[in-house]
Amino acid sequence: MRRAALAAAAALALAGCPLPQPLPDYPAGTTIPAPRILVDGIEVGGVSASGSPVVLVPAGCGGEPSYALSAQIFDTNTIEQVEARWFVNYYPRSDSWNRPHRSDVILPDPDPAVLTRSVPPRADDGSERPFVFRPYQYPPPVGVVASSGPTWPEAGIVRVVEVVVSNGFDPAAVSWPEAELPNRTPALLHETQVYRWVFLSVPASAPGCDPGADPYCALCP
Repeated sequence: MRRAALAAAAALALAGCPLPQPLPDYPAGTTIPAPRILVDGIEVGGVSASGSPVVLVPAGCGGEPSYALSAQIFDTNTIEQVEARWFVNYYPRSDSWNRPHRSDVILPDPDPAVLTRSVPPRADDGSERPFVFRPYQYPPPVGVVASSGPTWPEAGIVRVVEVVVSNGFDPAAVSWPEAELPNRTPALLHETQVYRWVFLSVPASAPGCDPGADPYCALCP
């Protein structure tokens, strides 16, 4: 019964919400392709996200859960600079919801034979610097009623984290309705690529379940 209820909740929560996948997201007629997000390079906590279309977040934990998000891009242009912008529950019509929570500049690899790059980029010492997502710190999507905060640990909240990659964002497209997609509209003759991680908060599982064997296991940290 518990599994069926969680499955139903996930289905309802994702109604109308695309499953996570790298997607081109650009106006018709553009000609300069953005770097491509590699499916095999998308990770949650250092583990491939390809088999986890929805990440279950345990609700009401005393210790706040967090998730290290990262990706890999492929770019045949080995001299261009790329930017990755991170959004949570993006809503274009509100300045509070359409601004990136983080922006990463990804420089070319010194070796022109290397066509892949890390998103976010690695530190100078080679260590990883993932986007650390702490779900409790983000309210539900626009129009969904929940507690007044300052944190939102309750069950039943869907949060969508997006990384938007481009080799040219439009610097003037920063507000709505002037821009249909503020802060993520590509510059003229450019395009973007998007990947979405979907997080669904659910009642925390009883200690002892194995997340590796039970897809409905959501343990507090």
